[in-house]
Amino acid sequence: MSTTALSGRRTRTTALVVILLASFMDLLDVTIVNITVPSIRAELGASPAQLQWLLAGYTLAFALGIITGARLGDLYGYRRVFLIGIAGFTAASALCGAAPTADLLVAARVAQGVCAAVMVPQVLSQIQLMYAPHERGGAIAAFSSLSGLAAAVGPILGATLLEGDWYGLGWRAVFWINVPVGVLALAVAARVLPRGRGTTRPRLDLTGMAICGAGLLLILYPLIAGSEHLPWPTWTYLSLAAGAAVLALFLLHQRRLALRGGTPLVEVSLFRMRSVGGGLLVQFLFFVPVMGFFFTFTQLLQTGLGMTPLAAGLTMLPWPIATTAGATLGAAVLLPRLGRATVQLGLLTLAAGLTLLALTATSGGLAFLPGMIVGGAGMGLTVAPLAQLTLERVPPAHAGSGSGLFNTIAQLGASAGVATIGTIFFPVLAAHPGPAAPAYGTAFSTTIWASLALLTLTLAVTFLLPRRP
Repeated sequence: MSTTALSGRRTRTTALVVILLASFMDLLDVTIVNITVPSIRAELGASPAQLQWLLAGYTLAFALGIITGARLGDLYGYRRVFLIGIAGFTAASALCGAAPTADLLVAARVAQGVCAAVMVPQVLSQIQLMYAPHERGGAIAAFSSLSGLAAAVGPILGATLLEGDWYGLGWRAVFWINVPVGVLALAVAARVLPRGRGTTRPRLDLTGMAICGAGLLLILYPLIAGSEHLPWPTWTYLSLAAGAAVLALFLLHQRRLALRGGTPLVEVSLFRMRSVGGGLLVQFLFFVPVMGFFFTFTQLLQTGLGMTPLAAGLTMLPWPIATTAGATLGAAVLLPRLGRATVQLGLLTLAAGLTLLALTATSGGLAFLPGMIVGGAGMGLTVAPLAQLTLERVPPAHAGSGSGLFNTIAQLGASAGVATIGTIFFPVLAAHPGPAAPAYGTAFSTTIWASLALLTLTLAVTFLLPRRP
């Protein structure tokens, strides 16, 4: 290998590390803030509504903005938009750390979510730009492992920062830690990221932005806020129905805009690709039970079994480790040989892991280890090959649009998962008064059986995927 080729490969690896670090910062901020809620309430006197929006505001802003953020990359360049996003995310993190009131903290969290929506879609777009199709397996495997890693590391890091009370910052340290990391990532990214973008003209569809944002808001808001009131109020169903209608109107607008020679926010031609249409459906169905599992398992560990956040995080740590191994094996080794059967194998492995966890729900400790390893490996075998099968055939000019759709569907599935699995978990919990461990164990196991039914449906839908990458 020539010196120039070796240098180019090292630069590409450095670029991959930087964009994955930025994506990890976003995912970590979703999980790490949960542990700070009691401290924030005590110091800032935050109301229950403010605490709810401290968590939901970020998620909602991210989900609403991610399609637009992805399209900005297509129009103005993935490198430029990524740098703007990470700079804004770093600045918003500093504002969170310095916020003197709960209202300003919520506003800064919303700003964080908006900047994350600009930054994160460029990650998959950059991977598609930097790596040829046959080289993407390892990079996509690493990207796909981040969510499980953040779910485990978030509580551990959050508890460490709170208990250590570094420099007297208390809960503010979970936000300030993003600042030096963000500055470093920004400086390195400016040097190593390739300058590339699609061939479309720089004209943003503002009407489409408004329609899409309204539709997603009508769907996501009831999933995030309405699900806390069981049974669901009537307005949640009305909002969901209205949201579906508005999104249908959005797709119609996008199609007409494309026919007129305009630049739509979403490239509607992607939906005619079997790999994209099938992959997005599998992505949604997959994230419903998976994110529902993370939500209820955390409840079981901390409230049902009385674990500290640190102990709960350590208990969950085998999951992301196994996810990383499974993602690497699935994307780099099995997918080229087995094609979509890799995703199907992953779903079956995940189902086996969840079954083991349901059977040991009240045991705790090392009894969870087999289920965590098997389930985590199953998730890795699913997510990385699924991303590759879905986005493999997307033209480079529409890489941002494809990435935005993929990430938005994941957000919708995650929100739907917490909401729908929660509607099973909490009524079962309420129907079993008495000691916490048996009650939470029964509620958790019940949600797992429902999740297995959803995974069975997901397995059936995988036959819509192309047989080979």
